[in-house]
Amino acid sequence: MACETLKQKIYDTLRAGSFPDPDYFVDVFDDDDEHIRVLVISRKFDIYEYKRSEREDRVWEDIVQVLSENELERISRIVAVNPEEIKIYT
Repeated sequence: MACETLKQKIYDTLRAGSFPDPDYFVDVFDDDDEHIRVLVISRKFDIYEYKRSEREDRVWEDIVQVLSENELERISRIVAVNPEEIKIYT
């Protein structure tokens, strides 16, 4: 299990930064024993305005400001989607 303290730090950073709205869904969870995945679902990510990589970059912008290099290496994946995308794929 990945470090609970680090997961909480990432979650708190995103909630205090670009994703404070309670309608935004932020989840930070284990990928394996050492790595973490981050999922952000937000209407901020206009599917017609932003490419997937640009959405992920918006999440990274908050995280890199507070995590050490070692902590950043523990993040294996960031997924940033708009709720409309979920409707398309389900």
